[in-house]
Amino acid sequence: MIIATAGHVDHGKTMLVRALTGVDTDTLSEEKNRGLTIDLGFAYVDSPNGSRLGFVDVPGHIKFINNMIAGVCAVDFALLVIAADDGPMPQTREHLAILDLLGVKKGAIALTKIDRVDEERKALVKKEIRALMISSSLENAEIFPVSALTNAGMEGLMKALEEAAKLIEKNNLQGYFRLGIDRCFSIKGSGIVVTGSVFSGIVSQGDHLTLQPSNRPVRVRGIRTQDRQSISAQSGDRCALNIVGNNLSKSMIHRGDWLSGNTIDRPSDRFDMSLSILRSEIAPISHWSPVHVHTAANHFVGRVALTNQKKLTPGTTSFVQIVSSSRINLCIGDSVIIRDQSAERTIGGGQVLDPEASGRGRAKADRMVLLKAIATRLSRDNHEREILEYMIAESAEGIDINYWSNSLNIPVTQIRQWLPDAIDKEGLAISREWFNKQSDGILTSLDLWHKENPSKVSIALPALAKISRLKSNILVTEIVARLISSGDLKKQEGGYALQSVTIDLAKEEQEIWEQIRSVLTLDKLRPPAISDLSKQLGLPTKTVEKISVRLVKTGRLVRLTRNRFFLPEGLEGLERILRQTAEAKNGITVSQYRDATGIGRNLAIEILEYFDRRGITKRLGDTRELLRKS
Repeated sequence: MIIATAGHVDHGKTMLVRALTGVDTDTLSEEKNRGLTIDLGFAYVDSPNGSRLGFVDVPGHIKFINNMIAGVCAVDFALLVIAADDGPMPQTREHLAILDLLGVKKGAIALTKIDRVDEERKALVKKEIRALMISSSLENAEIFPVSALTNAGMEGLMKALEEAAKLIEKNNLQGYFRLGIDRCFSIKGSGIVVTGSVFSGIVSQGDHLTLQPSNRPVRVRGIRTQDRQSISAQSGDRCALNIVGNNLSKSMIHRGDWLSGNTIDRPSDRFDMSLSILRSEIAPISHWSPVHVHTAANHFVGRVALTNQKKLTPGTTSFVQIVSSSRINLCIGDSVIIRDQSAERTIGGGQVLDPEASGRGRAKADRMVLLKAIATRLSRDNHEREILEYMIAESAEGIDINYWSNSLNIPVTQIRQWLPDAIDKEGLAISREWFNKQSDGILTSLDLWHKENPSKVSIALPALAKISRLKSNILVTEIVARLISSGDLKKQEGGYALQSVTIDLAKEEQEIWEQIRSVLTLDKLRPPAISDLSKQLGLPTKTVEKISVRLVKTGRLVRLTRNRFFLPEGLEGLERILRQTAEAKNGITVSQYRDATGIGRNLAIEILEYFDRRGITKRLGDTRELLRKS
């Protein structure tokens, strides 16, 4: 179990950790000289029941609050330290507020320095603490009066921590590995080492990770968890990773960077969140207010963009967009702390709802509904799956699997397992219910289009998407392909039409069509050239060609070459022979196709070139190979 201390400066956090573990966490010379903690300190101790307790000693001084936030961002348990002689102080209250905003719900309160006060003072401070804890995440936390100097009460506190460690639930390991880097240093003979808290997933020696946001690949050479050599680390651990990479140097790694098992690096300069403003705030927050933003070990400046309100009043929670000064990597559910422009006080905090938010339409009603749906599910077990199931049920045009994989930090393979009934095409997943509704919508729209355009034989795919009011080309393409396969649609003249729709011919056209059909039926694979056909019919060549072009538009004929028209069944026969021959001979030449069909060489060349244009075959020298299966 990882325990983070919290509390006002000089209330005895470091001495308490030393008394519990025997380790002095103040390692910097400046910390020794000034007698206060500046950066994060770490200590570990083995308990009699076999569990290993890790302590993160955070600074209490207001100037180092950013280091404090980095220390408590991913811990199992908070140990709030309050000195009996001082009682609750400003940083006590701010640290408690930060624990609330980060959602740290398990903890205890150490009432330190009891050797300096009498029983009456101790009772008074305990009463003050109970009043302070009302409505906080530590409202029901036990208070342990202790003295690190005399060791009074230390045994009881340690036993309580050991019992708490037994009750800590195992963290969810199904997501990509994510480690928030808070330190980076070099060790002679080993190279670069980074340390931090593991937010999700699991990593093992030899694994390949990505350093974000630089998108630099690295390999894990060695692992230490809770200050012990290990072959793996998992969510909830404090760990150190010895990493190597091509031309990797310490200067490329910064506090606040991430090591991730997700190779798709998609940093963003804006994100949506649910922001709760502390009741203690003096004034409301206005649109575009400059703020300091803390998330994991990262710290950057940004601005608060309000959505549908003019100001955020103290004690309220609203959806806002944070516009960052730099591109950052976040996931849904990440905790964020907001501090004022001068970085002197904590304003509020909350959770990320969309890590790749768009600057346009952030206040639209449907956007607010979406953010509310995500926010209400974050507190539930397996919230990632619940969010996906909600999205697939509500998304009329499906969801981008890669986007949600990145936003929820869940592998694509896991998403597909959670949505087994969804139709999945080129990274788009849509529920079968919505797919069927959209398919019916396309048929209805196309039927209306045919009625409004009786002289047109087909509609192009982009125009079909437009009349159906669909934005996703992937979805429209997949629906059309399935409707063709089911016999509801047909491909015609470079576009699409309802299978049931036919174009009526004028009386004269119908008579000539019947004559043409009778001639072409005689030899469907070898129709006469247009000039020869005209002579057989006793009609002018221009007249026969004009009507034949009209018959192509109605789907009655197919123009394979410049001067020959075929019946559709003739084309089907030619393609069938092509496939049979090519599959038998592992490719096909002009001579082989000529012999198989019994047509002349020139016509065989023209027909094969037609199949090339259609993407059915591909020419490789003198041979053609099949590209599309039948």
